[in-house]
Amino acid sequence: MRSTRIPGCSIAVVNETGLVWSEGFGLADIRERRPATAETLYRLFSGTKLFTAVAVLQLVEQGLLRTDDFVSDHLAGIGGLKDIRILHLLSHSSGLKDTLRGFMTFHFPPGSPPSTREALSLYRIRSGRPPGQRVEYRNVNFALLGEVISRVSGTEYADYVQEQVLAPLAMKASFPTTPLGPRSATGYMGRWDPIRVVLRLVVPDVAKRLHGRRLGALVEVKECVASAPIGGLVGSVEDFSLFLEAQLSGGGGVITRESTELMQTLIFPGQPGIGCRDGMGLGWKFGTSKNGRFINHEGGGPGFTSELRLYPDDSSRRPWAAGLGARWVWTGRSQVLLPFAAN
Repeated sequence: MRSTRIPGCSIAVVNETGLVWSEGFGLADIRERRPATAETLYRLFSGTKLFTAVAVLQLVEQGLLRTDDFVSDHLAGIGGLKDIRILHLLSHSSGLKDTLRGFMTFHFPPGSPPSTREALSLYRIRSGRPPGQRVEYRNVNFALLGEVISRVSGTEYADYVQEQVLAPLAMKASFPTTPLGPRSATGYMGRWDPIRVVLRLVVPDVAKRLHGRRLGALVEVKECVASAPIGGLVGSVEDFSLFLEAQLSGGGGVITRESTELMQTLIFPGQPGIGCRDGMGLGWKFGTSKNGRFINHEGGGPGFTSELRLYPDDSSRRPWAAGLGARWVWTGRSQVLLPFAAN
């Protein structure tokens, strides 16, 4: 934490029987000197995509979708989707490109968050290569899946996930529409962080709302949440450990064991992340470290990074780890120093 200048982080370790250990380190808020704990709330950002994948597989189990369906069959009126299937979106093999305007979309409570249709309208759907040829991690894939979930279920994405995924798992995580209160961690960016400079140049209106008070070399990040399907969840590490426990125990009742195993099966080889060079499952990324093969999903946004990770070859304890913390650091060093934590 000292070497990467992380003010605070929280870590939880679970296995298939439940929570093994959890703790917070450092400060959740520097100015208030408020310590980080296992109950501190953080923005999960892209780890939310795993919940999106679970929601899609629920609809598959209900017979409302198939993973080999063409996306255009469910998203009439949206162009640029030729030959792209639901499976391609789940595995980031669609060949689609991201749009900066969509990537930089944040909701600032207490304003109303955009619907999946409104968030998707910020993307210019365009392909870079035919689907199924290469794994390329893109937010637009899950923005599209969020709208598929909304249309097929007849319920807006955030409400559907809240009712059909979070509630059955007794999770208190949410897609917030109001300020989070005293349990929330404050995110920080370096005063001269290159991303902060880019934000000010490219999306000055977002940067103005995002950046708060200066604290020495750091700048506070005001409360913000990414578009719901690609990164909108907020919760604590102990809260997210319930999802990981469900993934270890055959789906926890929200999806079947067969669907859970399919999520955790390598579908397309490739490099979906900085530390993930083996390929993609359905939502999950695959990589190899000195501790063996792992399945994970990291998340990152202004002021926060997160990581959810499984070492599936450890058959004795099969530990999951959820790490969430304040401070946006763009290097991979924290994954070496704190293999279960994020900055």
